[in-house]
Amino acid sequence: MTKDIIKDKFLGPILIILLLALFNIKRTNDWLFLLIILLIGFTILSTVGYLRNDLYIKHFYLENEILLISFQKNFSKNREDKFSHNFKSLELVKFRSKSFLDPFHIITVRFQDENGFYVTKSFKTNNDKIFIELIYKLNKEKN
Repeated sequence: MTKDIIKDKFLGPILIILLLALFNIKRTNDWLFLLIILLIGFTILSTVGYLRNDLYIKHFYLENEILLISFQKNFSKNREDKFSHNFKSLELVKFRSKSFLDPFHIITVRFQDENGFYVTKSFKTNNDKIFIELIYKLNKEKN
């Protein structure tokens, strides 16, 4: 999973920098300046991508109207956090399949916390079985 997380975090910055390099190669004759600008841009975009807080699903359970998702934040394999909420009180559940540029399925849930504020959490998984099973169970419980 670490290899997929690295791809998720750094594929966007690499593609953006390559696209910028492609458009600027014909415009400039100063290769050193272009290389320095692209390296600075890549460093900034990679730092932002690395600091982005993503939640990667390890396991989930849906029993007695309680949705429990065990997840890890970014690269912290040893630290497992849990999200638990009553399924019937979820305001919104959205699913987005992985694509060529995005190696993870994304499950977004929106709910009200104990203070009455709406909170949105997005979980990622690259496991097709977990994604399909989660869709099936949530749709089954909803109906």
